[in-house]
Amino acid sequence: MLDRRTLLASALAAALPVRAATPFLAGGDISALTWMERAGAVYKDRDGKPGDALEILKRYGHNLVRIRLYDQTGPGTGNEGWYWPEGSMDLPDVLALARRAKALDMQIQLTLHHSDFWTNAKTQDLPHAWRRELLKLPDEMARFKRLLALVEARSRAVVQAMVDQGTAPEFVSLGNEIEHGTLYPYGHATPPDSANWPLLGALLKAGYAGVKAAHPGARIVLHLDDGGNEAKYRDWFDRARKQGVRWDVIGSSYYPFWTKKTVTQMAEFCRAVTTRYDCDLLVMEAGFNFAPTRADGWPGQLEHNGPYPASMSSPEGQRDFMAELLGAMKATPRVLGVLYWDPIMIANPKVGWALREGTGQPGPNVVSNTTLFDFQGRALPVLDIWKDYTQ
Repeated sequence: MLDRRTLLASALAAALPVRAATPFLAGGDISALTWMERAGAVYKDRDGKPGDALEILKRYGHNLVRIRLYDQTGPGTGNEGWYWPEGSMDLPDVLALARRAKALDMQIQLTLHHSDFWTNAKTQDLPHAWRRELLKLPDEMARFKRLLALVEARSRAVVQAMVDQGTAPEFVSLGNEIEHGTLYPYGHATPPDSANWPLLGALLKAGYAGVKAAHPGARIVLHLDDGGNEAKYRDWFDRARKQGVRWDVIGSSYYPFWTKKTVTQMAEFCRAVTTRYDCDLLVMEAGFNFAPTRADGWPGQLEHNGPYPASMSSPEGQRDFMAELLGAMKATPRVLGVLYWDPIMIANPKVGWALREGTGQPGPNVVSNTTLFDFQGRALPVLDIWKDYTQ
C-alpha cells in the first residue's frame, strides 16, 4: 500500500497538465554492466527468470541509460590506491554498451569524466596521459592552452565515434558533479580558487564546442550535486552564465540521504531553477535503499533515508519512494526525466566500489542495497511501477 506522501504526489500529478509530445525519460546508470557480466552476475526478472539486464530493464519501462566514459582504466590509472578494471568504462566498452542500448531503442546520456577514475567535488584528476603531455611544456600558460585543445579534441572524437556507429547520444554531460569545477587544478573554481572561474568557463566552452562539432543535436548537460539546494545552483549557474558558458540542460543529483530534501522540496527546486535559467532539467542520479544494510550486514553508501522513515528501507519502501519521485518529476514542467544510481551493480564477490592496486581485489560494493535487483539478482518491486511513468 502506498503511503500518504505517495498518494499526495499522485494527486499532484493528476492535477497538473501532462506533457504530450516528449516521453518522460526514466532509466539508470549501466556503466558497470560489462564488469558485472564478466564477474558472472546473473539478472532475473520479477518471476525469477534469468535474462539480459538491459532487456529486463527495457521490458519494465526503462527508456534512458547513462554511460560514463573514463579515458584509460586498469592498474596504475586510478586514485588513492583504487582503479577501475581494464576494459571497463573505456571507449570500446562505452561503444559496446551504446550499441546494446540503441538496439533496445533506449536514449543515451553520455558522461565525459575526462579522467581515468571517478570524479566528483573532491577529485577531478586529469587523465594520466594528459598529465605526462602537459609536464613536457614550458609553463602554465602553454599547459592550459594545450589542455583546452585536449578537452575539445577528446570530446569531439568520442562523440564522433558514437555517431559513426549509429548510436549518437541524446545527452552529453561535461563532467560529473562539477560544482567545484573540473580538470583540477586548472578548472578548480571554488573558494579559495574562485578566481579560476574564467579557466573553468574556458574548459567548459571547449567541451561544448567539441561535442557540438561532432553532433550538433546533442544536448549538453552541466551536472551538480545537492539537488534541492537552490542557492548553490543559482550561484554556480550565474557564474557560468557570466563567463559565457552555454548548456542545454541542468543536471542534478538527488538522494534524500545526502540532500535531506523530500520529493516535494525537490520539485519546488526544479521549478525554480528551470524558470530562472529557461532550460530543462534532468535528474542525473537518484537512489534509495531496498534494505537497511548491504548483503554482508554493513551499512551501504546511503546510511539512511534522510527525511523518509527508516521503515522505508525495504523493497516496498523503495518502490513507493520512486513512485513519488517519478510522479512528481513527470508532473513538474521542464523536468525531462530521472536516472537511477546504480540499478545493476548487484552484490557479487568479484565486484566492489573499485579494485585495490597491487592486489586487484574489490573493495566493498557500497550500492548493493540500493540497486533495482535484490541480493540474488532478482528484479525488485520498484520495476513494477516504472511503465506507469514512461508510457
